[in-house]
Amino acid sequence: MEDIIRGKVVWQFGDNFNADLIVGSRYIEERDPEVLGKVCLADLDAGFSQRVKPGDMVIAGRNFGYGHPHYQGLISLQRAGVSVLIAESLYPVWYRMAVFYAFPALECPGISQKAKPNDQLEVAVSTGLVKNLTTGEVLQAEPMPQFLLDIVKEGGMVAHLKKKLAAAQTPK
Repeated sequence: MEDIIRGKVVWQFGDNFNADLIVGSRYIEERDPEVLGKVCLADLDAGFSQRVKPGDMVIAGRNFGYGHPHYQGLISLQRAGVSVLIAESLYPVWYRMAVFYAFPALECPGISQKAKPNDQLEVAVSTGLVKNLTTGEVLQAEPMPQFLLDIVKEGGMVAHLKKKLAAAQTPK
């Protein structure tokens, strides 16, 4: 994961968005990441997954991701090409899942008023600095704690634990 991510806002969720709606009920038991990427937001915008480019971003209002902790919506966003999600606030379970699957997610008060679809943003994940290159607005997101940022940078919780286990088994 790059620390500086530049891209276009491709979707804006409102407040209290249930993350299961990212893939819809038809795909909530789907396990194939490729299928999940193709059906990302299909019930809301059938052409979404074809328009997303690497680096593109999603913004959201308060309490993004509430509901049941299904990982399919998160994997769907990743596989579609979304590089970061920036929300006013994140449902805690969804935030933990984002870290587990190495998906950068930041809480940034004011983002839903200061950024809109098609705006170009630059996000420094480690510091939480969010620059709207379209409007010139600069926002400060809550930076991810370093230990969580390390997990995301290492490829998620499984990769992080494998690295720690390998280091612990290496003779000194």
